[in-house]
Amino acid sequence: MESLFPLIVFSGFGALILAVASVKIVPQKQAWIVERLGKYHRTLYAGLHFIVPFLDVVRAKVSLKEQVLDIPKQEVITKDNVVVRIDAVCYYTVVKPEDAVYNIENLEYAIVQTIQTNLRDIIGGMELDEILSSREKINARIKEVLQGAASSWGILINRVEVKEIEPPSNIVQAMSMLIEADRKKRAMITEAEGKKRAQVLEAEGYKLAKWQEAEAIERIGKAQANALRSVVEATSSPELAAKLLIGGDLVKGIERLAASQNAKFVVLPPSVESLFKLLGEKGGNG
Repeated sequence: MESLFPLIVFSGFGALILAVASVKIVPQKQAWIVERLGKYHRTLYAGLHFIVPFLDVVRAKVSLKEQVLDIPKQEVITKDNVVVRIDAVCYYTVVKPEDAVYNIENLEYAIVQTIQTNLRDIIGGMELDEILSSREKINARIKEVLQGAASSWGILINRVEVKEIEPPSNIVQAMSMLIEADRKKRAMITEAEGKKRAQVLEAEGYKLAKWQEAEAIERIGKAQANALRSVVEATSSPELAAKLLIGGDLVKGIERLAASQNAKFVVLPPSVESLFKLLGEKGGNG
C-alpha cells in the first residue's frame, strides 16, 4: 500500500495538470484558432472553453477589435504628369478569424500592398486638380476595390482615408500665386461694383433732389398764385393786390437787410403812404 502512494499522488497531480491544461478562458473581443493534430478544428470566442490536451493546440489568437493600419507615403504620377506623395490609413475588422489565419500569410502586409497598388492606379488616372478636390471619391474607390480582395481574408474594410496629398513645392507655390491672384481679382471686382453702385445711388439721389426742388418751386408758384387771387378777390383791384404783394416782399427784404451783420444803415419810408407811393412809382416805371 505504501508503495502505491507515490503513484497515486503522481496520478492525481497529472490529472490536475491535464484538467488545468484543458481549460481555456478567451478574453472579450478575441478569437482563438484551435488545431487538432495539425488540422483546423474550431474557433473559440470569448468565454470558458475545454480542449483535449496534447491533441488540441491553440494555433493563433486573433483580435476582433477594429484595427488601424497606416499606409506609408509613396510617390505617384498623376494623369497630367505631376509627381505627388500620398499616404492613407485603413480601418478594418476581422470577421472570420480562421480565414484571416489560413487564407493569407501576412494580413497587414497584404492590405498595405493592395492599397498602395490601387492608389497608384486611381491617382494615375486623375489630374492634380481633381485629386485635390476628390478625396471622398478616392476613398470610396479604394474601399470598393479592397473589399473584393479582403473578403477571402476574413476581414471587413470599414473605411480607407487618404491622409495627405503632397504636390511638388513648385506646384504648391504656383497654386498659392494663382489663389492670391484670384483673391485680388475678386476684391477688385467687388470694389468696382461698389463704386458703380455708389455712383448709381448718387445719381438717383441727385435726380430725387432735383425732382423735389422742382416740386417745391411748383408748389410755391401755386401758393403765390392762390395768394394773389385771394387778395384780388378781397380788394377787387388787381393793381392794389399786386402792390400789396410787392410791398410784403419789400418789407421782408428790409427785415433781412436789417438783420444782416454787414448792414450799416437802413433807410425806411417815413409812412405807409410813402411806401405805397414808392411802390406806385416803381410800378409806374416798370
